[in-house]
Amino acid sequence: MNIRRKLALQFSAIVATILSVFCIGIYSLSENYRQEEFFSRLESRAITTARLFVTVEEVDKKLLQIIDRNSIHSLFREKVLVFDQTDSLVYSSVDENQVQVSPHLIGEIRQRNKIAYEENDLEYVGLTYAGYQGDFVVISSAYDRYGRSKLKNLRDILIAGFLVGILLIVASGYIFAGQALQPLARINEEIADIGEGNLSRRVNEGNGKDEIAQLGMNFNHMLHRLEKAFAMQQQFVSSASHELRNPLAAITSQLQMMLEKRRTIEEYEHSLRSLLEDTQTLVSLTNGLLLLAQSDIDKQRLLFTKVRIDELLFAAQNELLKAQPSFHFMFEYDTLPDDDALLLIDGNEHLLKTAFLNLMDNACKFSVNQTVSIRIRVEPKAIDISFTDQGEGIPEEDQVLIFTPFFRGRHTASNVPGHGIGLALCQRIVSFHGGTIHLDSAPGQGSCFTIHLSRG
Repeated sequence: MNIRRKLALQFSAIVATILSVFCIGIYSLSENYRQEEFFSRLESRAITTARLFVTVEEVDKKLLQIIDRNSIHSLFREKVLVFDQTDSLVYSSVDENQVQVSPHLIGEIRQRNKIAYEENDLEYVGLTYAGYQGDFVVISSAYDRYGRSKLKNLRDILIAGFLVGILLIVASGYIFAGQALQPLARINEEIADIGEGNLSRRVNEGNGKDEIAQLGMNFNHMLHRLEKAFAMQQQFVSSASHELRNPLAAITSQLQMMLEKRRTIEEYEHSLRSLLEDTQTLVSLTNGLLLLAQSDIDKQRLLFTKVRIDELLFAAQNELLKAQPSFHFMFEYDTLPDDDALLLIDGNEHLLKTAFLNLMDNACKFSVNQTVSIRIRVEPKAIDISFTDQGEGIPEEDQVLIFTPFFRGRHTASNVPGHGIGLALCQRIVSFHGGTIHLDSAPGQGSCFTIHLSRG
């Protein structure tokens, strides 16, 4: 069952329930009103008959029967009975042979003074009437032909109106559901036409105010992110292929030269050293690509532990010194915290260490004296780590692209070896930990990369 039919049926069921409750309520109120009004008429007839029979001496039993049978206010199948203080029948508006009244009923009427009930489609009213000779019991009964006929007509009208109303409700509900879902159908058609080759297309956002428009805007935002991801993927594949091709081409070229003719041992050694350098470059590039891919792993799959930032920075320093003994490191605290717990954050030690290594290595490579200044600033709910070099600085036009994978500035591409992966990897690792990385640089004044990591 599609949503349109489901909405139409649900809407119809709700309205039908309300309509049925309304109809039942009207019928019940009308029935109560009819019964109460007829009981009132029976009571009036009983009191009138009792007054004429008990109070007016000129009216005897036969005359009273004639009056009851020919009165314009007489009721259908009307019967009025009067019992004296000994519970004996002293008057009946019909043949006395048709009268059957239990003593228990007469006693209940005397006890309660007045009762009203229904039996075999007849309404009964019994009451006591005070006369000169004692309390009389009067029972009046009749069939409400006119009231029941009107009630039957009302019931037929309500049933017919209910059925016609249900048909109209179902039809209008189906039309209304179709109109309400029309924007969704339009968006669905537009989405069906969007594929990997035309991610630049966008769905119609309508009036930009209601829930359908919000759905369209959210879907357009998702398309924008997908388009951006596809573009980054294409750029990544293109750049990675280009970077991998260079060392592989160099290795292939040198192997071909070595196989062209026999060479001296010195020449073979020189070629092998060159091959080793190209192989190390290829291994470094491959490791960088692997780390860049791993930085997008689902957070739940990585182990987060309490990591002490200063100790991790010292460990990264020691590891870098083993590979580059000429590098120099200067550490500085804004204020040394009294509580060592302020230096702890929740994070993945391996990834954070990789980010610190990249920033330290870059700062040393670009500094004239191969020195990096590392500044640690502890705040109540965060930690800031700044890496400052003494290099040439980064031009403003390059700063907006500095965290793009494989991007290298024009002034560094030929002077410093690298592949343009490190800073992109650092940004992803820091973002993965819920932090930010900020660059502050100007030509001739060096560069400062600041990592902001929240403790909570």
